[in-house]
Amino acid sequence: MLSLELPLSSPSWFSGRLWLFRLGYFKLTRPKEHADDWVWIVDHTIQLGAEKCLVILGIRLCNLPAPGSCLSQEDVEPIALFPVRQSSGDVVFQQLGDTISKTGVPREIIGDKGSDLKSGVEKFCQEHPETCYIYDIKHKTAAVLKHELQKDEAWQEFSQLAAQTRRKVQQTSLAALAPPNQRTKARYMNVDILIQWGENMLTFFDEQQTNASSEFNSEQLEKKLGWVTRFREQLEE
Repeated sequence: MLSLELPLSSPSWFSGRLWLFRLGYFKLTRPKEHADDWVWIVDHTIQLGAEKCLVILGIRLCNLPAPGSCLSQEDVEPIALFPVRQSSGDVVFQQLGDTISKTGVPREIIGDKGSDLKSGVEKFCQEHPETCYIYDIKHKTAAVLKHELQKDEAWQEFSQLAAQTRRKVQQTSLAALAPPNQRTKARYMNVDILIQWGENMLTFFDEQQTNASSEFNSEQLEKKLGWVTRFREQLEE
């Protein structure tokens, strides 16, 4: 292990990955407590190739973090993983039913409102009225933001200019200042990243006025990125 200056050979990356797989498989398949206060967090992974997976994570209400703390990966338990080539409400309903044997009927199921997921969860809740279906806060917030921003002309112009600017500067000396890549899916779940970039650029231009940097060509900087300053009021809002 050269980095630690120890006279030992380093394990291969394959060995490390194999042990991570083994640890993950153990956590997924080990027996879970049966209780009536389980919360299932369900979602589909992004499809790669012909398959995607329904992932079910869980946490008991009695084990929730203290008020003021956010739920983290360490808090949740992997409960089920269902690879599928095609998904529908009936498929999701069957998968949720198969998971009952691991934890018992959950108190809550948290998920987005994708058509197959929503249909399957609602059908499950009809059969198990003790379970409630909760729209997860991240998707709910994204839906509210989409409603607010998709008809906002200033936002549409800002996001379009950011996408165009990224393509124009990514292979130039201004690449370090390039806007973040905008997702084609779930875009409104990541508006904070784009807004933060805009705020950082405003701070950068303000500093340039008092202490101009020789690292970037000022004319090129103004030509390619100066448009950001037109949105100062909207970014602050």
